[in-house]
Amino acid sequence: MTNTRKAGILLPVFSLPSRFGIGSLGQASYEFVDLLARTGQSVWQILPLTATAQDEGYSPYKSASAFSGNYDLIDIDQLVEKGLLDWNFINSVDQSPYHADPRYIDYGKARALKMIFFREAFKNFNPDQDQAYKDFKKENAFWLDDFAMYMALKEANGEKPYWEWPNPKNEANPNTVDFHCFLQYLFFDQWHRLKNYANDRGIEIFGDMPIYVSRDSSDFYYNRDMFLTDEKGEPNKISGVPPDEFSATGQVWGNPLYDWDYLKDNKFDWWIKRIKKSLELYDIVRIDHFRGLESFYCIDPLTKDAMNGQWVKAPGKELFDQVNLEIKDAKIIAEDLGIITDEVRELLEYTGFPGMKIVQFGFSSDASNLNLPHNYTKNSVAYTGTHDNNSLAEWLKTCSYGEFSYAEAYLRMSAYDRYTESLIRAVMMSNSDLAIIPLQDWYDFEGWSRLNTPGIDDGNWVFRMLPHEMHNRDLEGYISYITGLYGRYKNR
Repeated sequence: MTNTRKAGILLPVFSLPSRFGIGSLGQASYEFVDLLARTGQSVWQILPLTATAQDEGYSPYKSASAFSGNYDLIDIDQLVEKGLLDWNFINSVDQSPYHADPRYIDYGKARALKMIFFREAFKNFNPDQDQAYKDFKKENAFWLDDFAMYMALKEANGEKPYWEWPNPKNEANPNTVDFHCFLQYLFFDQWHRLKNYANDRGIEIFGDMPIYVSRDSSDFYYNRDMFLTDEKGEPNKISGVPPDEFSATGQVWGNPLYDWDYLKDNKFDWWIKRIKKSLELYDIVRIDHFRGLESFYCIDPLTKDAMNGQWVKAPGKELFDQVNLEIKDAKIIAEDLGIITDEVRELLEYTGFPGMKIVQFGFSSDASNLNLPHNYTKNSVAYTGTHDNNSLAEWLKTCSYGEFSYAEAYLRMSAYDRYTESLIRAVMMSNSDLAIIPLQDWYDFEGWSRLNTPGIDDGNWVFRMLPHEMHNRDLEGYISYITGLYGRYKNR
């Protein structure tokens, strides 16, 4: 992190408005970058951009490949501009079966509609005349070949995860393999254009890298030596966390766990490639569940009881020694929430990475609580809440009486028309180098705008902004004023 005070806004790409049921890398993304620039922001924080799967609830934290791009986000208008689609075809498609509430994503409908357009674009694509496509395939072959093959095998088996394939010997259709390479090419081409646009306007992209990969992924299917497995090659331990502030019974995530001895013997090659790829996508990378790189929580896949797991050591220091050897000046932030031990704090100090502070967590004890703004260290990122938290407005309605009373006294909430403003100001005035506010909190939205509820499978990752909400001059003035008041406004 630099010595300058910065501010940013958290909003996933999928939460942007668009005509096709889910946010895209198109016009609304560029307009949001312009909004960030106009309000003096320095950072756009997003969620993982990797491909999502129906059987994983479309979670961006459980992808079909840790290196892939989320083809649901490909912008249709840009395919027209590229000459791969025309409006006559688009308008000829009856879109009425795919209509959904513009406030929330219906992933099934959005993907089904866009796939019609993607397949038409693929028919119109000539790979032999596109040198950029050839270069993309060559540069990304180390992950792309496996991913495209796995996706084609899934299609041949009714889109089920590999352990449910009715006929595992079904062969992949070569045309389907090529189709998924094509989609990845489109995604990364559009993404890098958007990222360059943001960087040219002084906006850094702050992205998220989940620590684990999905069992239903090409990463696990083709690289089982990297994971803890039984004699059949299936996970013999799975991921999760014990009881914490998010869940009284803990959480069963279900991801395969790494065989760190194997990874260490191979100089953490897969992890190095993954971090390098993430730093191509993002200017700043947050490692989700950082504490799992010091010790990881193991759960028996048969019992799936998060309350009776065990912690096992991981070689975090050795991993980051190798990262420092091979990747210079990487901007990495540690998600150090949850159960944090002295050993995790030692690893965080060893790496020098900034940690995170969440103001919503600050009022559950006393003045020594490290999530209270007066305790924030400079080398940290301060939040009103993350994608896993409720909105500020909803938190104020549902927190305990003791938390509310403490927050009221600490923040003098009654001095503001909107109580949420006192929490936003506390984060922005803190000593943290970077302050991040979800857009929902700037808008004072309530619980219907929550992105994710940990431990709950349904209703996550669906919130969207409406088109008119992206053009609110009063809100922009409010954001600009607060950002400048506390020395975080970036002049351009």
